[in-house]
Amino acid sequence: MASYIQGYDEERFAVKVNRNFLCLICFNVLKDPVLCPRNQHCFCRACITKHLENSRKCPTCADELTVETLAKPQRMIKDYLDELNIHCVYNNRGCEEIVQLQHLDNHEATCGFTPAVCTNPGCGAILNQRDLINHESELCEFRKLKCHSCGEMTKTLADIEKRMARIETNLATVETNVATNMAKMATAVAMETRMNDMQTNVANVETQIANVEKNIEMNMERNSADMEGKLEAVNNEVRGLKTALIQGFDEMKDVLVKMEDKIEENARKVRNAASGDKENIIVAGGNGTDSVEMFNWRQRTWSPLQSLPKKRYAATSFVYNNHVTIAGGCCSDFVDDMIRMNINPKPDLSTHWSDCPVKLPGKLVSHSSVLYNDQLIVTGGYNGKVVFDCIHEVQLNPPYTAKTLSRMPEPRVYHSTQLFDDSLLIVGGSTAASYQNSCSSVVLYDIKKNECKQLAPLPYEVSDMATVRWGDNIILIGGIDKRGNRLDTVIIYNVKTEQSCMLPAMRCKRCKCTAVVIGNNIVVLGGVGEQRRNLKSVEAFNFESYTWQELPEMSQARWWHTAVLV
Repeated sequence: MASYIQGYDEERFAVKVNRNFLCLICFNVLKDPVLCPRNQHCFCRACITKHLENSRKCPTCADELTVETLAKPQRMIKDYLDELNIHCVYNNRGCEEIVQLQHLDNHEATCGFTPAVCTNPGCGAILNQRDLINHESELCEFRKLKCHSCGEMTKTLADIEKRMARIETNLATVETNVATNMAKMATAVAMETRMNDMQTNVANVETQIANVEKNIEMNMERNSADMEGKLEAVNNEVRGLKTALIQGFDEMKDVLVKMEDKIEENARKVRNAASGDKENIIVAGGNGTDSVEMFNWRQRTWSPLQSLPKKRYAATSFVYNNHVTIAGGCCSDFVDDMIRMNINPKPDLSTHWSDCPVKLPGKLVSHSSVLYNDQLIVTGGYNGKVVFDCIHEVQLNPPYTAKTLSRMPEPRVYHSTQLFDDSLLIVGGSTAASYQNSCSSVVLYDIKKNECKQLAPLPYEVSDMATVRWGDNIILIGGIDKRGNRLDTVIIYNVKTEQSCMLPAMRCKRCKCTAVVIGNNIVVLGGVGEQRRNLKSVEAFNFESYTWQELPEMSQARWWHTAVLV
């Protein structure tokens, strides 16, 4: 159930609004006004409806009042409100439109400055609606690329084929010339033989023979030189063709190498943000339960798995070396051990949990952890007495050592962390073991430099929320604020720009829940809802439709449980 919508913020109006047109509950400009029938006290319909859920009296005059007895205001009140000039709600995103209040909903439904998230897998950039198509098709580094070199390579190959045809023509001409000259040479030899037989003829015949021999020699030298020149031209043509072929293949190789590099880079980024071909969610434990079950995304079905050895909650989980591993938490008492289950090829009821030789640096609950290469990076947590500010590194291979890397600016519990390349983003949580100490601070820990850096804060204080990574963004889902309210709000926070905006609210308020990413979907599971109601509920947000939808429920209500994608 989403939060009710209060009246319009007075600062959005282009002129000062008469105080008689402010709601007596939210003190904003009236939205869908209704009246207390006896004394004409005016409220937003949503505000007074929310009030009457817990009371049957007017909050101003204490007269008996119900939703059914609410009265409509005089027409002049509605006319006055409809004609007020108000700024678009997306004014802070660049929209400069000022419209009459009666036209506000129509304008904002089609406003080009509505925030929209890029749907190219691995991106997650937040843009104005009017810029989304151009970004997704022309600017986004995750868009599908078309090869612009194929046409040039086809043209180059066509030019090479034409040059080969010319060379073949030249070779045929050379062969014809050689055959002609050889025939001439044969004729000359025959004439020389006949002249030798006629040596007894007169002197003028000998002179003619000598002249013929001289002419033949000159013709042979000239033809020989001509043939050598043509052969050299052919050789030059062949050398040029060879050079062109080598250059063309080198260019093709460079294009292919660049394309492979780009594909590998995009694949690496997508691996950091998307689920690939994984389609099963394993949900384990929670407060008061040892049960484990698995949800198949494609079939939309739940199936049971082998139960945990003991009831366990407020732990963390991760997938490493074909095992689902659960670390720390509470099993009637706080623990530092880890248990794991093999998922190769996939888990079933016959697959049992076993002890893991790795241990946390201490007994911890409500800590947070991420997998980084062959280490588990653990932040904060609570041991029943102290909330920690430590950042620990735990080796997942022998000798399974643990050491302190750094300290956060303040202690944290009920917080969350996500890995961005070689940096760890630490968000929200509480500085003490209570929601009254919830915070909005954001810390970026550089693992290689071993440095902590404060970033711009979240829009509000929150703890016990679920988080996922989406491209260069971390998405915070639900949680509890410092007044103890369960939340249905969803924040998307960009690590590079340090800016945040709101995504559509969930269908259900929840804290102590978990979430995973499958393709273009965020799946949120369980938690604690309003009136401290434990939830079986599962819902998913799709970035293409930009809406939340209900999924089949878990077999058991869970909170402070863990979830991984396999």
